[in-house]
Amino acid sequence: MDKDTYKKLLSLEKILTNKQITVASQDEQRKYPSRGIFSVNHKFETVMNRKGHKRDKLSLMMNSNDGNMMRFDIIGKPHQGYPTPHLHVFTGENTFDSKFLSSEELPYTFDEIVSNPSAFKKDLELFLKYNNVELKNVIFYDSSIKGGN
Repeated sequence: MDKDTYKKLLSLEKILTNKQITVASQDEQRKYPSRGIFSVNHKFETVMNRKGHKRDKLSLMMNSNDGNMMRFDIIGKPHQGYPTPHLHVFTGENTFDSKFLSSEELPYTFDEIVSNPSAFKKDLELFLKYNNVELKNVIFYDSSIKGGN
């Protein structure tokens, strides 16, 4: 995906397919489909991944029907010389051609995620907002909290 397409898709207003979202529990991956509000042919999928070797691993990904857009590794093993948290931005021809943003280079919106990486529900909300996903009337359920909300 080229940079212009990436910017267009990132700025596109999106709406979730399901208004009830359950946060991924440990050792689980959950997918949250969405689409463009005014451009319904643009499909997206947010992935919350808590699988991995590290107990509290957390990665959030945004993908479109045009390709991978970004992956935000919040908690996990360092790779390619970058400790977590860091952001992969996929604006190249393939997923190996990504731009890395270290914790110091992250967009302002992600500051709150980095300061409290164990608040997974809030992390998902902030990630969706950054990706211009409308959250009006969306209910988040957190399976790690008794009662779910």
